[in-house]
Amino acid sequence: MAVNERNCADDPPLLLLAGTLCDARLFEPMLRNAALTGRPVVHCDMTGLASAHGLAERALSRVSGPFIAVGFSLGAIVALEMAVLAPERVAAMALIAASGRDVPDADHAARRAAAMIDPGVLVGEVLWERSVAAAAQGDNALKETIVAMARSQPPGTLALQVEVALTRSDKRPLLLAMQMPAVVLGGAEDRIAPPELQRELAEGLPDAELVIAPGAGHFLPLECPDLCARTLADWLAHVRTLA
Repeated sequence: MAVNERNCADDPPLLLLAGTLCDARLFEPMLRNAALTGRPVVHCDMTGLASAHGLAERALSRVSGPFIAVGFSLGAIVALEMAVLAPERVAAMALIAASGRDVPDADHAARRAAAMIDPGVLVGEVLWERSVAAAAQGDNALKETIVAMARSQPPGTLALQVEVALTRSDKRPLLLAMQMPAVVLGGAEDRIAPPELQRELAEGLPDAELVIAPGAGHFLPLECPDLCARTLADWLAHVRTLA
């Protein structure tokens, strides 16, 4: 039976964790793909707290029982934190445009200075060329979506999310203990979380599949949503057969 033909309603929910200045709109194009139809999803609030630990604890409170963590960028940082805090709850995890590293102290001042910039200007102008692949640079609809998400976040969100990123711990020494199945998905042209960081994660996790999307930058769920959806669905089908 094909993945999109079977009933997924009884499967663990996908706990969706968006990235900096993003929200549920990040995942909408992926979820519209038939490959993920019928699968229960829970969108987690990524605002209002200044630590990965705090966001992870709040996310854990959103669902009972096991779940599949799907984290993009900052959301992947929180997914890794949940894998440390409650490994028995994380049935599997998908890490998209992720990094297991902490941020060097020398970079903190520049990151905090960037948090003072208008969010729409930051993502639409300052970071735009680093955020998407070369072929997507002129995609105005894509830019408008990313800027709209940034501008609609509650006041102070950027500063808090920067603190989440800066205060996270280096997860590389802990990866081997994360026994749950994982898929690590990165963009071949990602300049924010480049492919070498994705390979590092996949090699450090004991049960991980690595997928590098050609011609994609950092915003994979919006740049290549169908590829992301099919990758996630195929991986979930494989994980389900192992259960």
